[in-house]
Amino acid sequence: MAYGIPDRLLHWLIVTALTGLGLLAAATTSFGQGQVGISSPAPDSRVSGVVPILGTAAGAPFARYELYYKREPSGDEAYIYFHGDTRQVHSGQLGVWYTGDLAPGIYTLRMRVVRPDSNYGEFFAPNISVNQVPPTAETRPDTPTETPIPIDTPTPLPQPTVAAVEVEQPNLEESATATPTPQQVAPGSTEDTGAGQAGGAAGQTTSEQTPGIFAEELSVDKLRAHFFNGMRWSAGLFLLLGALFAAKRLLVWMLAKAE
Repeated sequence: MAYGIPDRLLHWLIVTALTGLGLLAAATTSFGQGQVGISSPAPDSRVSGVVPILGTAAGAPFARYELYYKREPSGDEAYIYFHGDTRQVHSGQLGVWYTGDLAPGIYTLRMRVVRPDSNYGEFFAPNISVNQVPPTAETRPDTPTETPIPIDTPTPLPQPTVAAVEVEQPNLEESATATPTPQQVAPGSTEDTGAGQAGGAAGQTTSEQTPGIFAEELSVDKLRAHFFNGMRWSAGLFLLLGALFAAKRLLVWMLAKAE
């Protein structure tokens, strides 16, 4: 017994304290190993301008962390240091990356967590596109560009110009008002002879047109007569055939009855 504390109780307290310290150390180590790294910007992301670097830089033991970047493709010697600190950071801002003056391209971020013995662990955020415009449907190389098909536009033909024509209309009132003055022709004069000849010609024309009308009527009568004659002949042939058929049937009947 030491200082009035039973040995069994003292032993139990020592074991409990050691166990708690071991669990705490294991939890702290596990948390640091599982969370250390760069969380933003994430791999395959696109950035430009002022870019905050987020993540966790911690460990036991811990001396400092360092941030670097390089443009791809290039070797490890191309990394450029841009920020660092001796304080541990848990899920916070590690630094700021100013990309405004960088050439467009693909970059890689690297974080080193350095221990007091100068050993370190490295964590990367690769394939970060800096100052590059994302491809669109118009600039994407695998998108075919449609070529417009030329369309022939017909040229309108020149239309004729319609000229204005003035038609002089006769004055019907003057024509109706004007009465022809009868001319007295002496018997036996030349004008009388001309009128007689004109009358004779008119009579001759009328007489020539009249037989034409009668000729049309006669042709219709002839067609009608031929039609009726054809009907009569057809009826006679049908009657003759009917009589022959009846005679044949009668002859067959008589022969059959005679037998």
